[in-house]
Amino acid sequence: MTFASPLLTRTAIAFAFLFLAVYALTFLDARLLYGVSLWEKPSKFFLSLAIHMATLAWGISLLPAEQQRSRGIRLASLAFLAAAVFEMAYMTYQSSLGEASHFNLSTPFNQMMYNLMGFGALTLTGTTGYIGWRISRAGTTPMHFAAGWSFIVSAFATTLVAGYLAQGQGHWIGGDQTDATGLSFFHWSTTGGDLRVAHFAALHIIQAVPLITWFWPDKRIATAALIAGVAIVGGLSAQALMGLPLFRI
Repeated sequence: MTFASPLLTRTAIAFAFLFLAVYALTFLDARLLYGVSLWEKPSKFFLSLAIHMATLAWGISLLPAEQQRSRGIRLASLAFLAAAVFEMAYMTYQSSLGEASHFNLSTPFNQMMYNLMGFGALTLTGTTGYIGWRISRAGTTPMHFAAGWSFIVSAFATTLVAGYLAQGQGHWIGGDQTDATGLSFFHWSTTGGDLRVAHFAALHIIQAVPLITWFWPDKRIATAALIAGVAIVGGLSAQALMGLPLFRI
């Protein structure tokens, strides 16, 4: 497996180490937010973004060498990196204060930063979709099709779910308004609906579809995987909106 973007690859490695460092704080800092350690959210975002950047770096390796170094790909990579660093800097800063980063409109500053985080999230999905578009046009192999379209579909689905999430007051729909009774590690609600599940599924289409295509290199299977991914995101969104948990424990 080749990772073509040194910038994204190195940042992915750095974020993976930051995940370990910040997650360690969950055992050292007793402060809680929504019933769990206030360091839970930033640590997992570090991990999610590390995986995402590594996937983008792999996807860029599918492009011809001259396109890998093209102005558009370099600008998209820099934009993604800038948005990721901004999001994590603010999220970590808010956690250090014992405050929420998302859905926090308690002060004009927090409201402004939350809006900027929304713009940053659009940058993350927009650049992912753009890189996917470039990959889809760069070759005719099943993997070019799978990687390119999974990036595009994931970007679109993630934007839709995240956009709906941002309009509300939180990710819970019914059930306990706390993460304390949620699933281990993920903390998805076990008592009511939780839109984070659909958001997770939408994000990871970019890994699932290429992985399936790696085992079965056929465009028809890749297409079926893409359709299944969209159906799963839609089904999980509907389940959450009905106030039903993924697992009831």
